[in-house]
Amino acid sequence: MAQVDISPDVLEWARERAGMSFDSLVQRFKKYPAWLEGKGGPTFKQLETLAATLHLPLGMFFLPAPPEEQLPLPDFRRMAGTGYGRPSTELIDTIHTCQRRQSWYRDHLAGAGAPLLEFVGSYTAGDPPAIVAGSIRTVLKLEVGSRSEAANWEEFLRLFIALAREAGILLMINGVVGNNTHRKLNPREFRGFAISDPFAPLVFVNGADTKAGQIFTLAHELAHIWIGKGGISNAAADDLPEDWASDSAVERFCNAVAAEVLVPMAQLQNMELSGDIDLAKTTIARVFRVSTLVALRRLKDLGRLSYDAFQAAYDAELDFLKDKAKASSGGDFYATMGARVDPHFASAVISTALEGRTLMGEAFDLLNLKNSKTFREEARRLGVTS
Repeated sequence: MAQVDISPDVLEWARERAGMSFDSLVQRFKKYPAWLEGKGGPTFKQLETLAATLHLPLGMFFLPAPPEEQLPLPDFRRMAGTGYGRPSTELIDTIHTCQRRQSWYRDHLAGAGAPLLEFVGSYTAGDPPAIVAGSIRTVLKLEVGSRSEAANWEEFLRLFIALAREAGILLMINGVVGNNTHRKLNPREFRGFAISDPFAPLVFVNGADTKAGQIFTLAHELAHIWIGKGGISNAAADDLPEDWASDSAVERFCNAVAAEVLVPMAQLQNMELSGDIDLAKTTIARVFRVSTLVALRRLKDLGRLSYDAFQAAYDAELDFLKDKAKASSGGDFYATMGARVDPHFASAVISTALEGRTLMGEAFDLLNLKNSKTFREEARRLGVTS
C-alpha cells in the first residue's frame, strides 16, 4: 500500500502540539519511530487516523516544516512561573470555535438590523475602575439589592450568567472542547477570553475552573469588553497588583474592575465588619452573594489583611472549597443549564436553519451537534419551532 512522505519534524511538532507523549503515540502507531527516522511513512488511512488522534487538520502534515503557530487572540496571561510553552490544541480549538460562532452571530444580528451595544469599548484602562464597574452593574442590573434573588454565591453565578446574556453578551462556558469529555480544558493554562465587538461581544469562561473562579473570570472578561480590548486571560481573585509586571496594565485594571463589580468598595467601607477575619469574610460573602475567595480579596483591598496573610488565608479557603466540591453531588451544573452554548445564539442558529437560511451542516457544526435527532432535541429544549 502506498505510503505518504511526511517530514519527521512535522510529525514531532504535531505530537508535541497535541501534548501527547512519545510512548503514548507509539502505542497507537507502532511504526511511528521508523517514520521519524525516514524509514517509510504512514499510509493515507493511517495519516487520517493520526490527524484525528492529534487533533490536526490533515493538510498540515504535508507542510515542509513546522509552522509558527500564533494564538488567534491577544495574550494577556501572567506567564511568570507557570511553565507555559506552546498553546494547547484544546485552547486553540476552543478559540477557533468561538470565533466562528461570534462571526456568524455578528452577521446574523447586523443583517437583522440589531442596534450597536453602546457599552462595548465605552471606557479605557485609564478610567477609574469603580466607574467602569458601576457601568457594568447598571447595564447588567447587577446592583447589590437585586442579588437577593440568589440564595448563595453558586446561585449568584447562575444569575450573573443570565443577566450578562440578557445584556447582549454572547457567553459560552465549557470545561472541555465542544462535547468531547476526553479533551478537558486546563484552568492553569487559561481561565477565559473575550472577543470585543459592538454587535456580538463574546466572553468564554473555562468551566473546568472552580465556580468561585468562574464568577471572578466572568467579571474580569466583562471589563475587557467594556474597554474594547479582547484577549486571553488567566487572572484570579488572588492576583494582586503587586503580582503583575509593569507591562500588564490592562490585566491589573480588569482585575480591579472585577473586584469592584462583585463587591463595591464604597459599600464595603460602610459596613460594620467583625474584627475576626473568618466572620468578616462570611459576612461579605453573604451580603454580596460572592464566594469567600472574593470576600478575602476585598478584605485585602480594604487593608484588613497583609499580603502574606491574604495568600495564606486564600490558599486555605481554596483547599476547603475544593474538598467541599468533591464531596457534593448534584449533577453537571452546565448540562442542566445548557450553558455550554449561549441559548440566544443556539436559538438563532436553529431558527435560521429551520427557515433554510443556514445550511444544516453549518448549524450542526456551530452547535456541536452530531445529527438531526440531537438537533431536534435542542430545538425542542429551546422552544424553537419551524
